[in-house]
Amino acid sequence: MTELSVDVRVQVARWRNLLVDAARCGSLASPLAALSHPHWEPLELQALWWLRAESLLPVGVLATRLGGLAMPRLSRLVDRLEDGGLVRRERSVGHDRRRVRVRLTEAGHALTDELNAQVQERMAKLLSPLQGETRSALMDILELWVQALTVQARTAEEVSEENAELASVPDELLRASAA
Repeated sequence: MTELSVDVRVQVARWRNLLVDAARCGSLASPLAALSHPHWEPLELQALWWLRAESLLPVGVLATRLGGLAMPRLSRLVDRLEDGGLVRRERSVGHDRRRVRVRLTEAGHALTDELNAQVQERMAKLLSPLQGETRSALMDILELWVQALTVQARTAEEVSEENAELASVPDELLRASAA
């Protein structure tokens, strides 16, 4: 683990305690976990919700959004949704035809309209104990946090890409450029 300042350690401990307390109140579960439908399983509904949120997802990204779902299980899940007319698979026409992405169909969009109403209701219940200004302050802080996480993720992605580029350069060229 990295070296953390005392201030960060205190904040982490506070956050941990807040998460535990929120869980005790039944408020830590994802609003997506409460999705229900008479025909579709909760994980299938969560997949649909993510597709609505992001429009078009590579299957690997969808697996990640669903908590790191194993690819064979994800393939079966997408098969069921595709057989139900809710999604369609699309192959990349560009660089790699093996890359498969998933998109909602019109029927999938209609179902996700219903799902989104359930998610909004759950989120409204989670926010209801807070008053207007406090609720707005929470949203402002969460937006700042997501912006910082986005910058951090981009930076990590750029470093990873640079490392991949360096790894593809022959050793002879690296030695020559260092000389």
